[in-house]
Amino acid sequence: MTSADQPTMIEFKDVHKYYGDYHALRGINGTIKAGEFFSLLGPSGCGKTTLLRTIAGFEDISSGVIMIDGKDMARVAANTRPTNMVFQSYAIFPHMSVAENVGFGLRKDPRSKDEKAAAVAEALEMVGLKGYGKRAAHALSGGQRQRVALARALILKPKVLLLDEPLSALDKKMREHMQVELIKLQRQVGITFILVTHDQEEALVMSDRIAVMFEGEIAQLADPETLYRRPNSKKVADFIGTMNFIPATVLSEAGDKVEVDAKGLGHVTIDAAMAPPAKGESPVVGLRPETLTLLYDDQKAAERETEGVIDEVIYFGDMTYYDVYLGGTDVEVRLSMRNVPGRPVLDVGTKVRVAWSPSALVLFR
Repeated sequence: MTSADQPTMIEFKDVHKYYGDYHALRGINGTIKAGEFFSLLGPSGCGKTTLLRTIAGFEDISSGVIMIDGKDMARVAANTRPTNMVFQSYAIFPHMSVAENVGFGLRKDPRSKDEKAAAVAEALEMVGLKGYGKRAAHALSGGQRQRVALARALILKPKVLLLDEPLSALDKKMREHMQVELIKLQRQVGITFILVTHDQEEALVMSDRIAVMFEGEIAQLADPETLYRRPNSKKVADFIGTMNFIPATVLSEAGDKVEVDAKGLGHVTIDAAMAPPAKGESPVVGLRPETLTLLYDDQKAAERETEGVIDEVIYFGDMTYYDVYLGGTDVEVRLSMRNVPGRPVLDVGTKVRVAWSPSALVLFR
């Protein structure tokens, strides 16, 4: 079943939220599919956590409608909604064991003690903590506490799991490991996950679709590849990964082609699909660092090339990033080269040939 075929789990209809005079959510519209791993991505203060809390019922909306599984959530209390949340702090009770933490939500459940214990054991095995039930919660690592918080949320079998930056307290290596584990877990349980994050890479790695938010609005809602390859504005492009912006002049526009003159690159034809509707900005073309390539020795460019001079070298072990001035201009671009055996790392001041493809360009205006 494709994403388009999946039933809708959550729908936003013109959702607004005010805190006094502050307009925190400004006309949110969109849908989240059942079984989807969905991310709300944006800088601090953009409204993503506020939107998550309105889904959970911790915040009332000022106007509009939030539907969950076809039901209007107006006047539906947080504790009766088909959602559960994993908080940024995990909210683990240090005086309880792991099993007691995981089973905390079952206190009023009518099941027998043995049935509850079996449910706790199942939830712990689901998150990779089989046999940890008797361990003291305060003796867990950060990654283990995060898994306990997940098990505690999943044991109640919600239709939607809400994740408020759950990986932000972990170190880089553990964070990357847990990203993969969360993806696997979501596929295993098959329920809708909604992640709040300000980490662009995390959202791209984990999500089926992403809503990029700025100042209380959704700027673009799309799958990760579309957001990365075809952002609908310079602001989205600048926020998602690294993008070079090169001043350009629009020469003509006819049918599905736009002719531009890009500084340092020259005359180029861009498909209309790579030229979002004009927003009144000064025209620029955007290129990702990996779409630019240094040519060594007698290598020939597959499509186009220009000359340049290396201004800065940033070595990352597996990759080297070069800042290069193009074709005798003041236009500087960043490009990335993988450090394969036999490929030298070049020095600042080296004259180079840079290959690029017109198909990699996105026009913003």
